[in-house]
Amino acid sequence: MIRVAIISSTMGSVMSSLLPIPYFSQRIACLVTDRECGALEVASQYGIPSSVIATKDSLEFSKALADKFENEDIDLFVSFYKRLFRDPFLEQARGRLINMHPSILPACPGRDGFGDTVRSGSRFIGATVHYVDRELDTGCPIIQSACPYNPHKSMHENRHNVFVHQCKMLLQVLDWCEQDRLHYDAEGRSHLKNGIYEVGEFAPALEHPEAIALHIPFVQEKVAAFS
Repeated sequence: MIRVAIISSTMGSVMSSLLPIPYFSQRIACLVTDRECGALEVASQYGIPSSVIATKDSLEFSKALADKFENEDIDLFVSFYKRLFRDPFLEQARGRLINMHPSILPACPGRDGFGDTVRSGSRFIGATVHYVDRELDTGCPIIQSACPYNPHKSMHENRHNVFVHQCKMLLQVLDWCEQDRLHYDAEGRSHLKNGIYEVGEFAPALEHPEAIALHIPFVQEKVAAFS
C-alpha cells in the first residue's frame, strides 16, 4: 500500500470528500500545512496525523518540508499549497509531487483556472492532475478531464462538476501509482503503462472502481470551497 502525504494551505474540500472512502483514507500518511486552515480540522476528524510548519515564505517552507521528509518513506505528495515550491524540497520530491488544477492545462493556469476558462468563452470545462515543477501550473499532465459547460446551470453547479472530476482523478492516480504504472522521465514527462485512451470525459480513461463510482451531490445551500 502506498503512503501519501498531503501538503495544504486550503479548506480541505477534496480531503473532506475523499476521506470517507477507505481506499483513500488508508493511504494518507500525514497532512502538513503552512498555516492554520480547514484542512487540519478535516484531518483530525479522520485521525490523520497533521502538523503546521509556520513559515514566512515558500523558500523557508520548502526547506522545512525537505528536512521533515528526508527520511520518510512517502510514495506520493499531493499539493493543495497556494505558493510555488522551491528547492531543496522540489528536487527531493521530483516525480512524486502532484497538483490538481480546475482547467485543461496549459489553458488557463493560475489562481482562477475555472473562472478564466468560462470567461474565455470555451465550450468545455475540465481539470488536470499534473506533476509539479518550478513554474506555475506548467508541469506535465498525468490525467485530464473535459465536459461541456452547461449555460443552463449555475456557475457553482458547473464548478461542482469539475470538482467531482478532480476527486475522481486523484483516486485514479493513487491507484496507478500503487500499481507502479505511472512513471516520470528525465524530461519531466508522464508515462502511464497500458493506459486506456478512448472517447470519454477522462484521458487516460478511469479504471479504478472507486473513481468511476464516486458521486458527490451538489448542495445549493452549501457550496464547496473546491480546494
